[in-house]
Amino acid sequence: MGGFSNEKEIIKLQLGRDIENDFTVVRRCSWGYPQCIKSSLITNGKPFPTLFWLTCPLLLKEISKLEEKGMIKTIESRLENDENFMKAYVKAHKETKDLKEQLLASLSISEWQRNAIIERGIGGIKDLKRVKCLHLQLANYMGGIKNPIGELIWKIIELQECPPNDIICDRLVNKFEK
Repeated sequence: MGGFSNEKEIIKLQLGRDIENDFTVVRRCSWGYPQCIKSSLITNGKPFPTLFWLTCPLLLKEISKLEEKGMIKTIESRLENDENFMKAYVKAHKETKDLKEQLLASLSISEWQRNAIIERGIGGIKDLKRVKCLHLQLANYMGGIKNPIGELIWKIIELQECPPNDIICDRLVNKFEK
């Protein structure tokens, strides 16, 4: 990971912007860079319902390609027509909600803050028939949730990490260090 010891700086380079939330890295690529983080649910006193974030530039790019090809509509159609797939997706929302409740149990927060986080599903989704975006579904899966959409996306993306001769995060770090 180059000379970087500050993961917040690496993630800032990966995302191209600051991240205010506290977080922990839940998955790394073979090259040691963060691929997915678990974010705090309260930032600056405000509820933040997205628990898992995808940070890997390669994965973000690969998933954007799928979204451009209409994969969200394809998956939403599957949710409508495949009862088992829908049940597994609803279960992933519940598993995410349960994890959020565990994380919030030790925090001193107001009831409205708690409800703003708990009453929504993966990534703050209100309507469970909607996917919202594939990035958060994959992040949810990479964070350890049995998310059938995230698992499907993981299996169909062309590249799951950078090849050894073209590590995107090495380029980002080297450019920043110059």
